[in-house]
Amino acid sequence: MDIYLEKIEPDRNCFRFYAIRIEPDFFAEASLVVQWGRIGRAGRIWVRGSGTLRDVEDMGRKILKLRLRHGYQPRRAGQEIEAEVLEDPGRPAPAAPPSRKRSPVRSGKPHR
Repeated sequence: MDIYLEKIEPDRNCFRFYAIRIEPDFFAEASLVVQWGRIGRAGRIWVRGSGTLRDVEDMGRKILKLRLRHGYQPRRAGQEIEAEVLEDPGRPAPAAPPSRKRSPVRSGKPHR
């Protein structure tokens, strides 16, 4: 996974980039490195986590979904975000959370 995103909104003076990379790690199988900042600047770099390749890909997928919801778009030539990057076909879809049962309302004293 090597993804470069940009968010450009000239009316708001917003010229941002966000890069997500998976790199080899000395202690674990892989690490997730993210870099963000203003376009044309070096930006900040943060190693978000390390572990197995599958765990790191899951972390990267979550960050990617969040950035896409916030208006970032892929900008490198020929780069498109495929559906398989956003969804992991090897894992089943998460089950719906169980519904919470509310306790019955008791008559009598009002709650404070």
